[in-house]
Amino acid sequence: MRVFFEVIFDIVYLTSIIWIGISMIRGAKTQNSKNFGIMSVVLGAGDAFHLVPRMIALLSGLGMAHYAIPLGIGKLVTSITMTFFYILLYGIFKKRYRHEDKKMDILIYAMAIIRIVLCLFPQNMWTQYRQPLLWGVLRNIPFSIMGGAVV
Repeated sequence: MRVFFEVIFDIVYLTSIIWIGISMIRGAKTQNSKNFGIMSVVLGAGDAFHLVPRMIALLSGLGMAHYAIPLGIGKLVTSITMTFFYILLYGIFKKRYRHEDKKMDILIYAMAIIRIVLCLFPQNMWTQYRQPLLWGVLRNIPFSIMGGAVV
């Protein structure tokens, strides 16, 4: 039963977030509205790389370990697209509040670069079923700093 509900939820989520984003882009009257639509599409498309293999693994009955490679690559892609999501959010914040702060710009972009580089290290072992917790923590430190700075 849990499998059924998770798969239905993922399908509804992905379809909704991408459809809403495309609708926002197409109907945007302001650049901010368009940017929020782009954020929505980036979020949904990135999450799809992880959730589609997850749904396939759940429905196949073979288990997550059997799909370790596509699930791991999906997590990698999702990690990178979430970083771009925060960069887009920061851009909207800057435009909305006419906020010019070179130190904040450097912080956000440096953390994004560090995060993406950390995500690309082979020590993450993305294609393995069990990945090292340490690298999960390390790559999320700059991501957390970005999130805290944007909020």
